[in-house]
Amino acid sequence: MKGIIFLFLIFNFLNVNGQDDETYLKKHAIRIDNPEKLSESIYTLLSPFQIIMFGEMHGTNESAPFFNGLTDLFTNKGDSVLAGLEIPPGLMTQFTTHNTDSSIYQSDFFNNPPFLDGKESFPWANLISKLNNNKKVNIFFFDVNENEGKVYERDSLMSEKIKSQLNQHPSWRIITLSGNYHNRITDTRTMTSVLKRNSTAKICALNMEYKEGSCNANFKYGLEIKKLGSYRTIYNSTSGYDHYIILLAENSGYDYNGFYYTKYITPAKMTTTK
Repeated sequence: MKGIIFLFLIFNFLNVNGQDDETYLKKHAIRIDNPEKLSESIYTLLSPFQIIMFGEMHGTNESAPFFNGLTDLFTNKGDSVLAGLEIPPGLMTQFTTHNTDSSIYQSDFFNNPPFLDGKESFPWANLISKLNNNKKVNIFFFDVNENEGKVYERDSLMSEKIKSQLNQHPSWRIITLSGNYHNRITDTRTMTSVLKRNSTAKICALNMEYKEGSCNANFKYGLEIKKLGSYRTIYNSTSGYDHYIILLAENSGYDYNGFYYTKYITPAKMTTTK
């Protein structure tokens, strides 16, 4: 919800500084008809970046297709892609050992997770399967394992794991999927901010924004389906822009470089009922 309120402020900022909101949106937004079939225009928009870090609202159906669309977009252009997911690698050993669809669901992260926060879902499991079938994609998992560092070191440790992948494959594209807190660029403690300080790679941090809907996530009281909504603004009410991607100016004050907007979010079903 914080992101929604912040976007409301961002577009007010543009208006105060002489930029008409609707004009800016129509000039810079790229409409998306199918999140898994992204256009040449989106490739042109994002190709300057070696690392694209996408932050989601956990427990929704909408982020995984867009992430898969990003990886397909770049591999179809000839890039090799390292696809990183915010999952502890120690909970995915069945998959990393056997590399099959069934082993995805047999891995502890999806079969017997120690904690449910909304990522242990069918959309994420299906995403791993699709990524695994793309011969130009290598999957890696970058969340911290149990007893790996202190709680306050988590973002820094995740950043190190992504940087390690970059060092091993310096010419590859990296695309990551995580909770949207971790890829903020305005908070010096986050994974993305740490990576930006410790790497020369050009990084784009994207958030997922939405108008309304529900998610199946943990808001400190256990997994629950929660309704979410937003204020009416140009970005969520302009006709013809149900789904789009946009990058904002560096001085916008937004927590990210830009966002993927989907009008509605829907709650994801978990692979376990624990």
